[in-house]
Amino acid sequence: MGLRTRSAAKAETVLATAAGVAHGIYVVLFAGRIVTGTMMRWLAAACAAIALVGVATSFVGGLLLRYGGRTPARRVGVWCIAFSTALAAFLLLFA
Repeated sequence: MGLRTRSAAKAETVLATAAGVAHGIYVVLFAGRIVTGTMMRWLAAACAAIALVGVATSFVGGLLLRYGGRTPARRVGVWCIAFSTALAAFLLLFA
């Protein structure tokens, strides 16, 4: 039972890190598309804003995972990471 819990916690941490990195890349990508005009500017701005929301939820989720312990806050952190991952999948459609 302990091994399963440790590996699940490690997977959650890795997913939080990967989501944060992906959203950081999306912010830079869509900001570049706003500047160069290779995409409709309003759509690129909306995607950049969604990516910033993803960065924030990934950060909050990572903090809740790290400091939540065995409280319900940890579960909220997992849901934040899941939401951030869903946003990353949505942004992949426009990348």
